[in-house]
Amino acid sequence: MLFVVFALALILTQAHAKDLPPNVIIMLADNLGYADVSFLGAPAGRTPNIDRLAKEGMQFQHWNSAAHLCSASRATLLTGKYAARTGVYPSVFANDAVYGLMPFEVSIANYLKEEGYATSLVGKWHLGHRPPYLPTKQGFDEWLGIPFHMSGGSLDNHVCSYDEDQSWWLPLYDGDSIVEQPVKLNELSKRYASRATGFIKEQVGKNTPFFLYLAFSHVHQLCAPKDGKEQETCQWTGSPTADDTVQGLNKTFGDAVAEMDWIVGEVTKMLDSLDVANKTFVLFTSDNGPWLAEQSCSGAKGPFHGRWLADNVDQNCIACPHDFEPCPTNDRPRRCRLRGVNPESEDAAFYLDGVHCGEDVGLGSLWEANLRMPAVARQPGKIRAGASSSAVVSTLDVFPTVLSFLNASLPPGLDGMDISSVLFGREHEYDSANRTLFFWRDGFSEGSLPPPYGRLDVAAVKIGHMKAHLYTKSAHYNDDDAVHHVPPLLFDVHADPAEAFPLNPDDHKELLARMEQLVKTHKESIEWTTPLALAKDPKYRPCADPQNGCRTGAGLPERVVLNGD
Repeated sequence: MLFVVFALALILTQAHAKDLPPNVIIMLADNLGYADVSFLGAPAGRTPNIDRLAKEGMQFQHWNSAAHLCSASRATLLTGKYAARTGVYPSVFANDAVYGLMPFEVSIANYLKEEGYATSLVGKWHLGHRPPYLPTKQGFDEWLGIPFHMSGGSLDNHVCSYDEDQSWWLPLYDGDSIVEQPVKLNELSKRYASRATGFIKEQVGKNTPFFLYLAFSHVHQLCAPKDGKEQETCQWTGSPTADDTVQGLNKTFGDAVAEMDWIVGEVTKMLDSLDVANKTFVLFTSDNGPWLAEQSCSGAKGPFHGRWLADNVDQNCIACPHDFEPCPTNDRPRRCRLRGVNPESEDAAFYLDGVHCGEDVGLGSLWEANLRMPAVARQPGKIRAGASSSAVVSTLDVFPTVLSFLNASLPPGLDGMDISSVLFGREHEYDSANRTLFFWRDGFSEGSLPPPYGRLDVAAVKIGHMKAHLYTKSAHYNDDDAVHHVPPLLFDVHADPAEAFPLNPDDHKELLARMEQLVKTHKESIEWTTPLALAKDPKYRPCADPQNGCRTGAGLPERVVLNGD
């Protein structure tokens, strides 16, 4: 009798263990191009750890970013809602932003925490840095990372961008406190890896399910030493990518990608060592596409050339890297000049060649180079190794899909969909051909928002692999005007990923009419909020110690707690 009771208890325990929801790790790169990972076209061996995830899991051919800029994309991931609904528009949150993602928005971290998960953010936040908007107010138990992108503040010994004012420094937060300002860039990746693996080990030891949001600082903007010496972006010298320029990627960019891949490897090795890889759902993707105006310091767009735009934009329209501006056409055509430099200066160091606006179809645009993301998902035993999906999915889908792991009912108002059927071998249950995605953007010459924003509007829509551009433009910061297309410019982005050959609208009248009605209904469903990213005030720049030039250093407390303004 005792044997029967014991056996029954063992069976019930094993059944319960099988039904336990998985740990969840979301890895989000910053401005990574589709072809910046080796399994999608980067030089072999550049990203062995990300490639391993792809080999052991599922690759997505049509994973779409839900927004054209960083802050909005991150908001969609966390909330499952278009940024137009949350007010995270029209630009990113700057280092002097007044607001952030509102605390009343329910994030995936909020939800998982209520379900008993330990929650941690390691890396970049970019959804508000003032106390009411920090990650700890959005369901995260802990946070180690930077509040905005790499060029959001000055650094010692490294330069991310040119600025005369070196008094505002890029901070490193631990929880609600600045622990280092400026952050020591050559130690940052080691800190990220240590915090992420330590968090995993601690929760596994306590038998607590965990959610880790690993939001890399890489590869938004490259930060090279002021003296230009060897080490450049990486924390080590002689990195695995010291093979100089390959496929347009210079050593500095290659090092940044390799460093990100190294962190991925540290995390996956920890999962292996603790024997929890099969109990952990891992997703790797990017917030949006590469910043192509940065030229050799940006990522690779792969097959997504936005060819129609290149053939139809004014040949004198020039896209310039960060901190540069186009020279007058009659002065130095197709050239860029460092902002703030005397126009009479002939110093060659202040000038460089620009990029034709028609080629600037990455970050800040709605061409496929900025929408189609590298994406892989892995959970051994649940997701088939080596699988590949052509289903049309989106960053919006992360929240509802993770909730489905818990058999939880979805909160109202989500724009994302549960794609667990795609992940777990039941793609026939998912209606990819009719999946509709709306793509909002700014950059219009007219509208209620101040220049250069104009207004926020739906500028493109997808139904399955069919994509209509209602407006076309290069990146939002360029001078080319948004062109309104009536009827819309229609592409089959599966057959024509370069968006080179618009389809004849007369052959697709029914589809275009359907798209028009869906866009109208979607826009009518938006309850407009304040454009949160526009409000700025220099007094809100993060500052650990105003008496010490906003720098941490000798004699300061280990943790500098911000006031609650």
